[in-house]
Amino acid sequence: MGRWPQYYIRKALGLKTIAILFAVFLMLEAIPSVMVQSNSIATQLQGAFNWPVQATGIGVLLVIGIIIIGGIKRIANVTDKLVPFMVLAYLTLALIVIIANADQLGTVFSLIFTHAFTPISATGGFAGAAIAQAIRWGIARGLYSNEAGLGTGPIAHAPAQTDHPSKQAFWGVFSVFIDTIVICTVSGILVLITGAWTKVESANASSMITVAFSDFYGTTFGGIFVAIFLLFFVITTIGILIFFGEKQAEFLSGLTAAKSMRIVYLVAIYIGAIGGLQFVWQFLDLMLAFVVIFNVIPMLFLSKEVKAITDDYVYRLYKKNGGEPSVTLFTDKE
Repeated sequence: MGRWPQYYIRKALGLKTIAILFAVFLMLEAIPSVMVQSNSIATQLQGAFNWPVQATGIGVLLVIGIIIIGGIKRIANVTDKLVPFMVLAYLTLALIVIIANADQLGTVFSLIFTHAFTPISATGGFAGAAIAQAIRWGIARGLYSNEAGLGTGPIAHAPAQTDHPSKQAFWGVFSVFIDTIVICTVSGILVLITGAWTKVESANASSMITVAFSDFYGTTFGGIFVAIFLLFFVITTIGILIFFGEKQAEFLSGLTAAKSMRIVYLVAIYIGAIGGLQFVWQFLDLMLAFVVIFNVIPMLFLSKEVKAITDDYVYRLYKKNGGEPSVTLFTDKE
């Protein structure tokens, strides 16, 4: 617990107020995050199987309730088993579609690089504004996707048993790479190469993947696969989000507050499943901004220590007989 951001912000830097603000905003950020996740699966299941969003909300709520009662170990067990399998399945099916349409890759990359700097909806003096908007939304959604800079990584990796903090930290960096560079890039190419981006209104952009898979694999298989894929990821993501939020409440006010926030998050699952998300996304973006500010600024003050520990890890991994580095040898450089 003492390895989480709010603790090292307070203990290493003495910034008690910043630590409290970080915990408050991360606790609040989990509410709209949970709602967005439950809405995505409710919408997908309604489209694929015509399931009522209310039923999906109740079902996800019950499953998540069972998982989080088991604590971090049960959440980790579920995540460890589901996520790698689903990532591999998704990437395999997506790459099959891309390879089958490989003759369109030139057009796809032309679209990417051309429209990145000359947006199709922009002319004249509006081009700069359009590019700024693209960057704004790209950063906001990218941040929500990979959580880089949010401070949730240390919370997720803190329970791990490791002989060096940098060793575990590199796994955190690797997860951001897989999420952003691999999965998001493959997804982007998928919706472009199949033309799904021209068939879906921007307000329903989340259904582009479904359209892409349905066009290639057929409506039944495409819809079912994406629905199952989303269901597994939503369940694991919501479980982790609630764990993050509960621990912030525990830091602020103890176990009673943590249990109260658990109820709030469970209610948010149902509300998100049945409700609109325009305001929720706006609130989420605001909370994300505050969390990043109160995490990244303290990390800048700790950058010297981070570099020293990372250098120690790299030194021992590559130069000292190839042996596994140990943090206990931190001051033992030769």
